[in-house]
Amino acid sequence: MGHTIGLVDPARLDALRATGLMDSLPEQAFDRVVRLASQVTGVPVGLFSLVDGRRQFFKAKTGLTGADARIEGTPLSSSFCQYVVTSDSPLAVGDARAHPLLSENGAVAGLGVIAYLGTPIHAPGGQVIGSLCAIDTSPRDWTEAQLAALRDLAAIIETELALRNSMAERALISTELNHRIKNLFTIVSSMVRLSSRHHEDAGGMAADLEARVNALARAHQLIVPGMLADPADRGGSGLEQLLKTLLAPYLADGQQGRVRFQGPAVVLGGQAATSLALAFHELATNSAKYGALGKDEARLDLDWHHRDGQLHLHWNELSAPASAPVSSNGASGGFGSQLLELTIEGQLRGRIETNPAAAGLRHAITIPVEALAQ
Repeated sequence: MGHTIGLVDPARLDALRATGLMDSLPEQAFDRVVRLASQVTGVPVGLFSLVDGRRQFFKAKTGLTGADARIEGTPLSSSFCQYVVTSDSPLAVGDARAHPLLSENGAVAGLGVIAYLGTPIHAPGGQVIGSLCAIDTSPRDWTEAQLAALRDLAAIIETELALRNSMAERALISTELNHRIKNLFTIVSSMVRLSSRHHEDAGGMAADLEARVNALARAHQLIVPGMLADPADRGGSGLEQLLKTLLAPYLADGQQGRVRFQGPAVVLGGQAATSLALAFHELATNSAKYGALGKDEARLDLDWHHRDGQLHLHWNELSAPASAPVSSNGASGGFGSQLLELTIEGQLRGRIETNPAAAGLRHAITIPVEALAQ
């Protein structure tokens, strides 16, 4: 990778932004490391420099005097650290005035950088975001022991960044869990309220609520492993996996072939998976009572695709033979219909259209792709 390309690499710049360190206030955790770097290498100046595509920012510094002490960074034209970043390797310079690449660098005349020893600083994801460096205003020969010490100190900075990232991830997961729990309470409250309107006996209401809560539990079992995985491996639950899990109780051994799944991989966020679990459970329950899942000679085709920023999913209940049509006796405006509206339209900002036909029943569901990631 070329030097300029490496500086502006989007993944590297994203990793740098994610740390939140550029243009931030001084912090003792980094100041101490820089002071130690200066002491163990025996030089007057130490820097922890962060490098973006245009400039370097001194997150921590020691030994700069006079007007230079007020400098918070420099353009790349006055930066040695940029070469540590793009090479992802240490840079040892005994006398920059005689160096073919650095002799004209503005740091030589501007900051008096003559001898320089720098080692990379990596973000938690492995991208190089800066350099820990030792600087002398006189020529010198650097030793392997000095470089090893600088690397150890750089590792301390990287550990601090990793710990901060881990804490941020935990805070994010905690926030997501709180949000999801509140969302579940809202859904369950809605189910209780709607069920009470459409059941005259407590037993029927309890049975319906138990089935729907079990559907939520099965969806939750798919969501939690993804949440607890390493951030680099976290992918959420998949649409096809969710459908197969929810439909499995309605298919006896050897009947799995009656249901066909066809579509690209679709990753679901926690809230979307919860909402879809309720919606698909409702459709499956209705199908088991009145439609394809309740007839050995019928089948259910599920296919989906992306178009114009929307997920288009078709739930097709097909009769076999055609003289025995699959029907749906779900009452329009009943609890099931209201629950579908609550989940598909209310929570996922989508749309569901139902079209009974002689050959079966078709539900056309459209959901914005962005809502699926929630």
